[in-house]
Amino acid sequence: MISRAKLYLILAALLLPAAAGAQDVPRVHVAGTFDGQLVTVRDKIYASVPPESTGVEFFFTPEARDATPLLLGRDPGHMEPAFGPDCGRTPCEQRVFSVKLGRQIKKLPEGWGLLTVRDVGTGEEGSVRVYWDATPPRAPFASPRFNAPVQRSNKYRVVARTSDEDVVSLRVHWKLALDPGREVPLFEQHFLGFDFAQHAACVPTTVGANLQWLQDTGQADVVNPVFAGDPKGLVTALGKAMGTTSGGTSGSGARDGTAVFLLFTEGLLPVQDYDLEHLGSSDADGQFGFTPQQMLEQFQAGGAVSLGFHSLPSDSPFGHFLALTNVVLNQDGTARIVVMDPNVEPNPGGQTSGEYRIFKLHPNGKLDWTAANPGYYSPASGTVKLDELLILRDFPPATLAAARTADDVPTSGEVPGTVSADGRTFVGAFVPPEGSPGPWLLISESTQAAGHTQRSYRYIGGKFGPE
Repeated sequence: MISRAKLYLILAALLLPAAAGAQDVPRVHVAGTFDGQLVTVRDKIYASVPPESTGVEFFFTPEARDATPLLLGRDPGHMEPAFGPDCGRTPCEQRVFSVKLGRQIKKLPEGWGLLTVRDVGTGEEGSVRVYWDATPPRAPFASPRFNAPVQRSNKYRVVARTSDEDVVSLRVHWKLALDPGREVPLFEQHFLGFDFAQHAACVPTTVGANLQWLQDTGQADVVNPVFAGDPKGLVTALGKAMGTTSGGTSGSGARDGTAVFLLFTEGLLPVQDYDLEHLGSSDADGQFGFTPQQMLEQFQAGGAVSLGFHSLPSDSPFGHFLALTNVVLNQDGTARIVVMDPNVEPNPGGQTSGEYRIFKLHPNGKLDWTAANPGYYSPASGTVKLDELLILRDFPPATLAAARTADDVPTSGEVPGTVSADGRTFVGAFVPPEGSPGPWLLISESTQAAGHTQRSYRYIGGKFGPE
């Protein structure tokens, strides 16, 4: 699957000074996509190239004899918003090179191949082996509906369907969805990251706080003992791995840097050792971003979730990264989103810890920013969009929740059911155990022939948070 040597070379390019041999590592490589990963339509592929590059070409070559590389597109470079939130007099932006997978690759049959980026000026290339799949295995729930209450029969009809014709396994299980909230450490980005990024270190600070939370709660060994009691060292190392500067951090930099950091410090590989998902606007169900339903289900699914906020097109540019600590569903369809905010103003020279804040998220993906009075950024609309997520979960060996409560009531289990003859539809019934208070989270797991597993979630129980 993934090449440890290749990732170590990329790591060296990010972290080592030239005197340490970093001049020998490849300057051109695929960014934000890993060896062994599944890619599909609308995925955006990035390239990491020297800043003076005049352009990048993107290719996909199927693993077949005499296969001809397919040109996916060319990009001379363009500016994309970055996360800061404050990059001085100019907006937080970075010049990036990317292409979105679309109709060009849909001409090809599904299967393995090489995804290649080529610097136009120098001809230097970098490749990763990926699986192209026009119909990913994820199996969304057709039934029950979101937050459906318990019926008189005390039974839920469960239906999950996938469009993937190559699924070899489809199952559904459940867990009690009672996560009360997370005490993510209050890391402050100026106190921990001003030296290398000034006011723009929100991404490494947020990810560092989430990693420390995973470590402190015994869910995963993700903070090496060398960083014990040294959050500044942790955030600085993450910032270097992510390529964070006073111009902020890109979304692909956040994903790549997190993976490189975990490989270097703990020998953990994405895809093989844990799940690292970077979700963007194309994954959101709302007009502007992620919906209350999506956020509640991702929160109750567990793991560390970082949130990416951006300004609306009509407002002044803004991008910020915060750690999710709770999601509370309101009866009007909105949700209260509780976050650990690493940015406290005015700083530096002031507060040395972050703050918990509460925002209101609407079904269209807009979030009431100004109403929460964060003390910085004042958009004319009063809102921002929640359109990016970075999720870390399923580290082995994971510390699983107890199988039963103190009253000997199960807190998780399989949903019995059958799979259709074509392997694409699961039909079953979930009967909440006697004494189980609810709500519950249903989880579909579907695996296709190449070994990739994807999950979908459905929150049920008819429960809302306190007003």
